[in-house]
Amino acid sequence: MYEDETGPQFEKRALAAAKAIHNPLGTQGPVMHRGREIDAAFEMDDAIHVYEFTVRRDKAKAIQDASKIRELLIDLHRKPENAYKSVTGWVVTRDEPTAEQRGAVRKEAEIAKFPIHAISMATLSRRLCDSESYIQCRDRAPFGSIAYVTNSSRSSVNVETIFSDIDGKEESVKGITKSLSGGNRHLIIGDFGVGKSHALRQIYMEMRKAHFKSDKLTPFPVHVNLRDCAGLKTPAEILRRHSEEVGFSNDRALTSAWRAGACVLLLDGFDEIVPTRWMGSAADVKQVRFQALSGIRRLIEEAPEETGIAVCGRAHFFSSAQEMISVLGLSEECSLQTIHDFTNEQVVNYLKKSGINWSVPEWLPTRPLLIGYLLADGAMYDVESDSLVDQAAAWRNLFGMICKREAKMFSAVRPEKIKQLVSRVATLARSTGDETGPVDMKILSQAFREVNGVEADEEGIQLLLRLPGLANPSAANLDLNKEQRVFVDKDLADTAYGEDLASYLAQPHEGHTLAQNASWVVSSSELGVGVAAQSLELRDVSAGTVLAAAKRRQDKHQYDAVLTDALRVADYLAPEKVRQSFIVEGVMIESLTPSDSNTVLSKINFHDSVIHRLDISSLESEEACPVFRSCLIGLLDGAAGVPVALAEKFIDCEFESFSSLSQTTVGIMQLKLSDDAKIALTVLKKIYSQRGSGRKESGLSRGLDPAIRGRVPAVLTALQSQGWIHRIVSGREPIYVGVKEKRAYALRILEEPNRFNFEA
Repeated sequence: MYEDETGPQFEKRALAAAKAIHNPLGTQGPVMHRGREIDAAFEMDDAIHVYEFTVRRDKAKAIQDASKIRELLIDLHRKPENAYKSVTGWVVTRDEPTAEQRGAVRKEAEIAKFPIHAISMATLSRRLCDSESYIQCRDRAPFGSIAYVTNSSRSSVNVETIFSDIDGKEESVKGITKSLSGGNRHLIIGDFGVGKSHALRQIYMEMRKAHFKSDKLTPFPVHVNLRDCAGLKTPAEILRRHSEEVGFSNDRALTSAWRAGACVLLLDGFDEIVPTRWMGSAADVKQVRFQALSGIRRLIEEAPEETGIAVCGRAHFFSSAQEMISVLGLSEECSLQTIHDFTNEQVVNYLKKSGINWSVPEWLPTRPLLIGYLLADGAMYDVESDSLVDQAAAWRNLFGMICKREAKMFSAVRPEKIKQLVSRVATLARSTGDETGPVDMKILSQAFREVNGVEADEEGIQLLLRLPGLANPSAANLDLNKEQRVFVDKDLADTAYGEDLASYLAQPHEGHTLAQNASWVVSSSELGVGVAAQSLELRDVSAGTVLAAAKRRQDKHQYDAVLTDALRVADYLAPEKVRQSFIVEGVMIESLTPSDSNTVLSKINFHDSVIHRLDISSLESEEACPVFRSCLIGLLDGAAGVPVALAEKFIDCEFESFSSLSQTTVGIMQLKLSDDAKIALTVLKKIYSQRGSGRKESGLSRGLDPAIRGRVPAVLTALQSQGWIHRIVSGREPIYVGVKEKRAYALRILEEPNRFNFEA
């Protein structure tokens, strides 16, 4: 950038630095003397400083500038009021002065009998602020929310961050760094866990390298953790607090560097500023944010026009992009950059660099923080069996880590409270008609009140505004002017709901939100059911206790989605014998897979309900099949029609589709393939028929001819070694799940099974 700088551009930059050193108010600067312009002269109470700035490197220019300085210094010192002031002249060059330039300036100083120095811009900048000392201090201090990530999840693996502007054009860290050095301004946004703080640290490190590589000609980076600046109203207060936090002793010098445009501001975490007051309504939230960020706004607005600035945070802290830009003091011309989840390529790259040599499970999230958490401390592994843990266990682990990370940012909030709060928000979100929301401030405040028993205070409101896992809505049918949030990940929403469901089933008292009639009709996903069941197992809550809660609900004529979830959780916990029958009415279930091992499902009568996918491939006896009355079945999987033996289980039901004969177990067994290949196809069908689902080991042999069931273990081992499936640990019995990059190929094989070549 500065190599192509013109003379006037350099003079402007150098003059700003000199003013910041000698005259922060900017009342002095260039003067005329004997008909010639002097670039800068500063008369203070005890000293006089005169400057000339040049990009030229020849001796003649040095003599010309030094003589102009000499003449002005002599005339100023002759004035009676300046008789006792020290006088100094400065010839400032963009690059390091040559030996000839230094010699020429020295001779002029001898003539004047006053000190006149030839220095570089880098030296002048050091007089302004010792950037090297600042950077040494900054390197040792925490960087944003990276400081709140568990040590074990802080990987040395570095995957290049990809930024995307509003037109979808991608940019790299180096590109953003170059743009900032050129005086541009960037607003960097992203949902929780996408790596905003990591990205800003990457920019810091890139600018740090460029600053030293250019012999300190480029501006140095000043990286500020904004959460340290809550309640501060002026730029000087912010830079003073920042200096204290990083251990830099000269905060005034840092302020001078900011005023001179000698640094680039990297401001991390605008969403972490705690509002100083709360007035209660959604309309008032905007005013709260405006006041809370007043100091940051001034820091940005009062910076020199040529100062590069990058500010980042969670976009959902604001209700709209327009409000965000306005409150932060940025102009409409600023570049809005978004950091998204990892691409599949980045996931593979990250895992390879982390030394992970296994294929990626279908359900693995693509969010950098989430992947890092799942790999941390062996969270993806069962230490004893060296097998991957199942989806529910991994997401429970992940949810707990997210809440711990968030709690470290708030002095008086425990991780358990954040977990309860997000879980309750997930429950209340279902009342909107969608598991992911949107939720507004009314719902957020209700969740806080129900969990804590009091209204939210200042720190509570800050917590609500930046709850992990929530983001601004982007759908066209949502009102962007309202304080609305949506869950950024359906699996996270299901996990949070599963935890709240477990708390209700463990103690089904009237005060819990879930004790009321469900205002939604959609039953939980398999993930939510698994999370609730595992949470209850860890609390030593038995299937009998859950069934008692379900019976209590049925006795109150609550035949709703919550009753359905309770029964599915009880079924997961596998009670030995169930005598009670249950009725479920008017619910929607994404997927249901009854089998002979399910002791609860067989006792349910589904009335006027919708089951998008009903997989009966694991049923071996009609007694294990639930009863469906006046239901709509989207897909009856595992059969080309309603089996005669099960006809009485479907009363006045409608079916939208059935499996093709070639994709049923019966059809696969008729193919002219080896027994092992047929078994492998049935396994792949059961595992890949629904994204992210898994099958218990015992369920993979059901429906097969008893004569070939003995080959199932060998086939499973072969499929695992060939990278088709994962064996994961889940409670009493192993579960097999699909591999993310194998899904498309597996579905093609199932469409054309005769092309499948397999040997166990």
